[in-house]
Amino acid sequence: MKETAQKYYELFKGSGRAHGTFEINDSNEIKQKGVGKTIRSGGAELKHWVSHLEGNYGIGVIPINEENKVCWGCIDVDVYPLEFKHLVGIVENLKFPLVVCRSKSGGAHIFLFTKEFVPAGEMQDVLRDLSAALGYGGVEIFPKQREILVDRSDVGSWLNMPYFGGEGSTRYGYNKDGENLSLDAFLSFAEKRKITREQLNNIKIPSADELTDGPPCLKVLLKQGFPEGTRNNGLFNIGVYLKKAHPDEWEKKIEDYNRKYVHPPLPASEVLTLIKTLSKKDYNYKCSDEPIRSYCNRNKCLTCKHGVGDAHGAPTFSSLAKLGTRPPLWFMSIDDRRIELTTEQLQNQIKFQRVCMEQLNIMPPRLNERGWQNLVQHLMGSGMEIIEVSEDASIEGQFMEHLESFCTDLAQAQAKEEILLGKPWTEEHKTYFRLSDLRDYLMKHRFTDLPLNSMASKLKDLGAVHEFWNIKKKGVNVWAINAFEYEDEGLETPDMKEDPF
Repeated sequence: MKETAQKYYELFKGSGRAHGTFEINDSNEIKQKGVGKTIRSGGAELKHWVSHLEGNYGIGVIPINEENKVCWGCIDVDVYPLEFKHLVGIVENLKFPLVVCRSKSGGAHIFLFTKEFVPAGEMQDVLRDLSAALGYGGVEIFPKQREILVDRSDVGSWLNMPYFGGEGSTRYGYNKDGENLSLDAFLSFAEKRKITREQLNNIKIPSADELTDGPPCLKVLLKQGFPEGTRNNGLFNIGVYLKKAHPDEWEKKIEDYNRKYVHPPLPASEVLTLIKTLSKKDYNYKCSDEPIRSYCNRNKCLTCKHGVGDAHGAPTFSSLAKLGTRPPLWFMSIDDRRIELTTEQLQNQIKFQRVCMEQLNIMPPRLNERGWQNLVQHLMGSGMEIIEVSEDASIEGQFMEHLESFCTDLAQAQAKEEILLGKPWTEEHKTYFRLSDLRDYLMKHRFTDLPLNSMASKLKDLGAVHEFWNIKKKGVNVWAINAFEYEDEGLETPDMKEDPF
């Protein structure tokens, strides 16, 4: 098992800073509900893969590393039920170098592997092209981010790995004939489908040559044909394009497109009705309706002269992650770019817009209050990741570090009278200090997250006791705490009286 685990570890390399795990709350749901946690103790290691394949610890791997590069990506298809043999048939017919797997919930994880690490943005762009060509435009793509905020403790989004439980797993892959693959057969199949960076950027999407500068969805549909029940709506969207690209002859052209690309062609009466409707005003593409909804490639369409343009210029809000500091920080992806937010900025749209302007140089249009609440709630409920942090990253952890530094700093009192000078004094394994001096020390080090009353409460939790002393005929409130261990590093103190020259 260890040898096999090593091969999976090599195949799914990713972040070395963190990995994920998923705790299921309700296994009766088709789409299993639970809480995803990001573990910041390091990336998925060999030991995790051994445990994963044995069915003891399910792991999620973050594809994007600290250099914003990946060696694999995934199209996450949450469609239920899903006919896998049919899906594999489409992949093979289009000659895409993809590997289809069943996800833990019965959807599909469609993987693309590269022989070397490539920029995450390049992988995203290609996977969006491929997903749209497969008829799954708009689904989640991994990596979810083009870049991560490494210096802000951001680690990116992770994906549950296949073959949890080994040979008995329900998360297995399929070969080119739609047959289940064993553990070793999957590795062999995936290895054969690895491509270079050059091959990645030269994958061809079958599409029609017509519709110059038009929406990529329509180009693919013209090549593949409009699905049953979508001919009328498909021709309507072609008409929208023709009015933009050929304003003087669109009426004749729409009849030509009907004869050439709609099978069977719509009756002349229906075409005339469409022409009459389109003549009334300038319509936008029906991006939320079939057939173009399933073949949508919004990011690319925005760059097309006759694409959606500003008519659908609102950014796409995707993955949300919560960093478990106190107070927490949030990371949101907006058009695949990552921003950092406080809870207040996530709640308040005005402050959210300000962050977008400062960090992304955009100002998203405002939604009504209910719309914004629904969006945030959706992001919090749709697989939001919780990034665990070490104790020293919490407010309490930072307080403990500052407290220890304050009590063991070089500027220590040599006698208890020096407490009046703001210095802590240590004697017989106890350190004594005034709370006001500790507060001043914290403020000097820009730590202001713990109010004075909370500071006193925290000290009591640590076993500190309050005492009242009389020093130089002055009443003094002091706190006594068990002394921190102080190690003498053995550093020599230079004699400042001597002239070194």
